[in-house]
Amino acid sequence: MFLYASNLVDIYRFQGEKNLIQAIEKKLTNEKYWLNRLQNRDVRFGYYENCNNLLICVKEKKKLYVYTVTKVGYELDDTISVLTGLDGDKKEEGDLKTPVGVYTLRNIINNVEQFYGPFAFVTSYPNMYDRLNNKDGHGIWIHGLPLEGKRDNNNTKGCIVMKNDKLEKLKDEINYKKTYLLISEHNIFAASKKDIASVLAFLYKWRKAWRECDFETYKSFYAENFKKSDGKGLKQFLDYKKRVFESKKHQKIKIFFTNINIIPYQNIENNKIFRIDMYEKYISPTYKYFGNKSLYVEFINNKIKIIAEK
Repeated sequence: MFLYASNLVDIYRFQGEKNLIQAIEKKLTNEKYWLNRLQNRDVRFGYYENCNNLLICVKEKKKLYVYTVTKVGYELDDTISVLTGLDGDKKEEGDLKTPVGVYTLRNIINNVEQFYGPFAFVTSYPNMYDRLNNKDGHGIWIHGLPLEGKRDNNNTKGCIVMKNDKLEKLKDEINYKKTYLLISEHNIFAASKKDIASVLAFLYKWRKAWRECDFETYKSFYAENFKKSDGKGLKQFLDYKKRVFESKKHQKIKIFFTNINIIPYQNIENNKIFRIDMYEKYISPTYKYFGNKSLYVEFINNKIKIIAEK
């Protein structure tokens, strides 16, 4: 049975603040709790607490779908015909392919050569996961058509290209600083409510082990092929965390996650991967951190494992 406001008040009245916190924490690690929270919410394209817009590009269809993120799901604002690069996922500089994955829009460049139209959105390719998988290249933009003359062909060097009036309209439709770009080759890998509920419960179980410096439980959340954003593998990472946990096991640690976004990570191999972005507050007597945190998790043999972390 789920905790409603009256239950929380009664726990506080009769059992005190400590028991109230424990009851809430237990619910946060419960998949059924999250399924109940999500029952009236569309999560096909992910779960978002800090995102205004989604751009979903399906390369095979040459379409870019523009969505507004709402409290219950998404509203389709526009469908734009686009040009993209060659088939397949981008792996190296000069392969003329548009990457498959999940990206943000970092900037708008207004002073571009006339070939790129009036301006360009700069994407975050290569992201952390790309770099850890040895993908390189740069300069993947969303831009327009030449202001003078025409393009020589219908394939780009990896960018997403649209008509200039559509690009101008897109600029007005979205808040690019709070937009995710999902790029798929064929069909979008969509999430189910169970997927998102499982990831949310996993996230809070991981936090619990971290906060309590429970190293044996904590290490079980990581995949054998895990890599830290600095390139460290699983053994190096866990050796370091074990030393940290041992030094802090008698300290009171607080960890808070806000602005959680969970995005189905598009990939050629159709692996069940999710990108998790959030704002983290870590407070201990000897160290404090307030900043952005990113995880990539994968369903491996029906168990969720962390495969990359920043």
